[in-house]
Amino acid sequence: MISGDTTLIQVPVPLNSRYCGVALNALNLPDKCKCLGLVREGQVILPSHNPTLSSGDTILAVALNPALAPVLEVTLKKTYSVLCHSFKSPPKASEVELSDEDVYFG
Repeated sequence: MISGDTTLIQVPVPLNSRYCGVALNALNLPDKCKCLGLVREGQVILPSHNPTLSSGDTILAVALNPALAPVLEVTLKKTYSVLCHSFKSPPKASEVELSDEDVYFG
């Protein structure tokens, strides 16, 4: 059950999203965050239909704890530093050019 202490997140899916071509149910969201569906061409598509994300979609998700909303938003906004040449599936690891932001020097 969703209480009043939740935050709704709406994130548009750009062409270089890491989630283009990924099934909505396959998104790995932070704990206590749920995907409610997506909006495509003015229609709401529920997760039970397990749609594949495409550029132009808007992901609808909820953070059950408002403190997790920024983490959820950052998670859903992940992109590649270059546009994918195939928008139906993510690029192979060998095709992705990593930027300094993608490398952890721990």
